[in-house]
Amino acid sequence: MTQDNRSGRPQGRPPEGDARLSRVEAQLRGPFLLFFVSAVVWLLVASVLGVITALQQGSLAAGPFRDCEVFSYGRLVAVQRNLFVYGWGFNAFFALNLWLLSQLSRFELRNGWLATLGGAAWNLALTYGVAQIFAGHQNGFGLLEFPREVGPVLAVAFLLAGFWPIVAFARRPTGHTFASQWFVVGASFAFPLTYLLAQLLVLWQPASGVVQAIAHSWFVSNLLLLWIGASALAAVYYFLPKVLGRTISGYYLAPVAFWSFFFFAGWTGPAALLGSPVPLWIQSVGVVAGAMLIVPVIITAINFHGTLSAESGWSRAWNDTTLRFVSFGAVAFTLFGLLNAVFGFRGYNATVRFTSFAAGQEQLLAYAFATMVLFGAAYFVLPRLTGALWPSAKLVHVHFWATALGVIGSVVALLVGGWQAGKQLADASVSLPQVAKAGAAWQYVLTVSAVLLLVGAVAFALNAFGMILKSSAPASEGRHD
Repeated sequence: MTQDNRSGRPQGRPPEGDARLSRVEAQLRGPFLLFFVSAVVWLLVASVLGVITALQQGSLAAGPFRDCEVFSYGRLVAVQRNLFVYGWGFNAFFALNLWLLSQLSRFELRNGWLATLGGAAWNLALTYGVAQIFAGHQNGFGLLEFPREVGPVLAVAFLLAGFWPIVAFARRPTGHTFASQWFVVGASFAFPLTYLLAQLLVLWQPASGVVQAIAHSWFVSNLLLLWIGASALAAVYYFLPKVLGRTISGYYLAPVAFWSFFFFAGWTGPAALLGSPVPLWIQSVGVVAGAMLIVPVIITAINFHGTLSAESGWSRAWNDTTLRFVSFGAVAFTLFGLLNAVFGFRGYNATVRFTSFAAGQEQLLAYAFATMVLFGAAYFVLPRLTGALWPSAKLVHVHFWATALGVIGSVVALLVGGWQAGKQLADASVSLPQVAKAGAAWQYVLTVSAVLLLVGAVAFALNAFGMILKSSAPASEGRHD
């Protein structure tokens, strides 16, 4: 390695490939494709359930499964959310995080069977948990609905499947590190700790009083921010400079973004308990942490949007499939951070507290940001690992437009509809039937958006599976058109 390469690395641009790149990717191919195929299958199932739940929520009396107890609305919503997060999100980030850290650390995965075993265990446990929810054996805590015996299996499976990025980071050949590595390593440490503690305090040795609710809100915020959010941020920090061929704008601020994000995001959970019988100081901790989270949001906005604004970056991003999705996600994360800071304050939060607004914020983070970034990453990584091109350019366009319109429609309906409902609920002269009638139009938007998201997922799956089926040996240099 030359001194020029060494001095260039800390500027935020990932190193170019070398002769060992194909060996690194060849070792990853089996586990990556297992994680990726599992993720896409779960995404399809979750998208179908999303359409069904949207139809049922719009008209419970005319729901397609109104006389079937197994497919009641409450069970379908729980299954859909868990499959999207634990099925699609986790499997996709298992694959992407491993690929990112292997690329940046030049790590050859010599024990891939352990990662494969972890992925198989994860998906089998997930299938069992879904079956138990359909059977009516579920807990009343969001994203912890699975029976408690599923938790230890998922924890062990995560250690086998999701801890490899830390091994890759520890075995990196040089002392140089990148923002992508920091965020992935932080996420890989954060999730198992928070998940095991939540399992203990909520399900196995339930805490007394309000401590159980505090532990649950803390877990959900850590899951969404420190695992899903941090992993997606790592991908953006990698793909923007990699595809654009330039360094991250203001990269010297990235360490501040990393440390402030992980410090404040872990304390935002109590903000979801505003107005509940929880000590006021605990609620205030969540409010302050949510407000301070604006610091890493502003820094990442400087890093991402500054990079895209230089030298016709936005124009190049629009003409590159990977950057089109990744840029969409970067904008969504900035918007999420601003909304999270503003509506964490008690005055605004009181208006939207019992509405769909919180679901809109989650959709903005988990789908508009993380999922769009995952799609963009797939368009870059899959051709490299399969040695094939995407079978249909038309399906790529269908995927982007259906997904973009679907996610925009759902986010707007949940956020604006939630704000409108909150204002009406605060008005004593407005009755509940009037509130429900006013929200009916937004429910139609949610239904159409769910259909669009399903269309986008199907287009992506057809293209991806078509590429995998005709794949050859991994290529030393991939394409992402």
